[in-house]
Amino acid sequence: MNRREFIKFLFVGGASALFNRSLSKKLPLLEKFRALPEPQVNTFSSEIILNSRKSYHSGYSGALSDQILANVLWAASKAPMIGSNRIIYVALPDNVYRYDSVLHDIIVHLSGNHMSEANLAFEVGVASDLSEDAGTALHYGHLAATSFWTDTSNQPSCCPKESARTNATNTWNPDLSIQMVNCYGFMGTVSGITSECVAVSSDGSLPAPSTDGSILLENGLADLRYGSQFIDTELSLDEISQLAWASYGNTPHTTSNGRAGITAASAIASYYLTGRIYIVRSVGVERYHMRLPSGQPTTRDHRIERVTDGDRRPDLRSAVPRIPQTAPNYFVYCAATASRYQLLEAGYCAASALLQSTSMDLQGYFTADFTSSERTAIINALGIPSTDLPLVIFSGGQQLVGMGEREIDSVVALAVFPNPFKDRAYIRYTLNSPAHVHLSIYDQSGRQVRKLVNTTQPKGKFTVAWNGTDTQGRRLPEGNYYSILKAGKNDYRQKLIKITQ
Repeated sequence: MNRREFIKFLFVGGASALFNRSLSKKLPLLEKFRALPEPQVNTFSSEIILNSRKSYHSGYSGALSDQILANVLWAASKAPMIGSNRIIYVALPDNVYRYDSVLHDIIVHLSGNHMSEANLAFEVGVASDLSEDAGTALHYGHLAATSFWTDTSNQPSCCPKESARTNATNTWNPDLSIQMVNCYGFMGTVSGITSECVAVSSDGSLPAPSTDGSILLENGLADLRYGSQFIDTELSLDEISQLAWASYGNTPHTTSNGRAGITAASAIASYYLTGRIYIVRSVGVERYHMRLPSGQPTTRDHRIERVTDGDRRPDLRSAVPRIPQTAPNYFVYCAATASRYQLLEAGYCAASALLQSTSMDLQGYFTADFTSSERTAIINALGIPSTDLPLVIFSGGQQLVGMGEREIDSVVALAVFPNPFKDRAYIRYTLNSPAHVHLSIYDQSGRQVRKLVNTTQPKGKFTVAWNGTDTQGRRLPEGNYYSILKAGKNDYRQKLIKITQ
């Protein structure tokens, strides 16, 4: 029974069947959440939204609809998690809320107006243990707002702002570090949706990318092709070109400081990854350039430059065994330092690459949070400059599928009992094929509280017990929790209700 069904049940007199406590103690809890409309599918492709996206730093006015809010939060939650924990907060004029991605509601986290600017409609902050993870989520939230553009005046706009992050860190009482905050509001004038292609190769090394496609943004986000099992067919040069552009390619807009804009946001349009993105193919390692050889930030280009000859993929796989070992191609996003701004930007790149892969009927996978020794090993394996520190590796290619199947569905049954539970719950699942299984417990804010399984298991039936404690062995309070089982490509969720009597 979800929260909306629970409220309906409560008000027709069914509450006593669920709880033996006073109704007056439960009613205040019902006022702490707010239902959102279901995500709306708009009319623009992922590619044209990437080509049209722009950050607007000031000039906001007016409120935005709950539909726009709903799409933004939903889109942010669709980014696969790179780290262990992620909480999506949203500040509105009345309260700061946490987004519940399972029930698609927002739950009051902190009462009162704690927004950084009075003229904003809302602010979305992502708290995560990894900056690059927050970057993937915030990028999708930014694209989701752009997808509502219907004209060039009075349209929803977005901008990641450090001032908003500082305010959120100081006033929102977050449970994890706020990595960045996107600000949203109406903008009097925007550049508008455009398919104009300005990513033209100066030396013919890459074909021009497509700036429009057949998969609508929201449909792509709803069915992101995220997985780690690939067939060995290499990407074509057209596919390489498209993924490179989606990650970090030029778009028609010009930034407020006069630089040529790209598909990803950047702090003060610094574009920290310029000249530091590497594509690993069987023929060699190539650097992707989106500026002319002069390097001037006002210029546009779309080309690759050979850095090392020969197949370095086996060396890369040996250097970091946790990347997908069967991926035919890798994109290595690097920067001069592994600071928060650079990590966020690498997350934006990876998110775009995954979205673009989905539109191309390919799949992708993120690997990040590299240690110093891993970074050194990657640099040595690829023969790239020691000043280019790897931040995120995106693995791309065609998905490995079963006979005639789009996906390998490893799980045929998942159940929790008893539910509700007081002292101990049992999670039972059946694998119809061997798979690497991740089973964790999350609270209703999306924070991982306990990891139960992280291993490869054979075909068969399995039962795992959870005693209602977190990773430190502390008893958790009553409330709603979620078991999330990841096996093969897919995720499976079951709600658990913890009670104290």
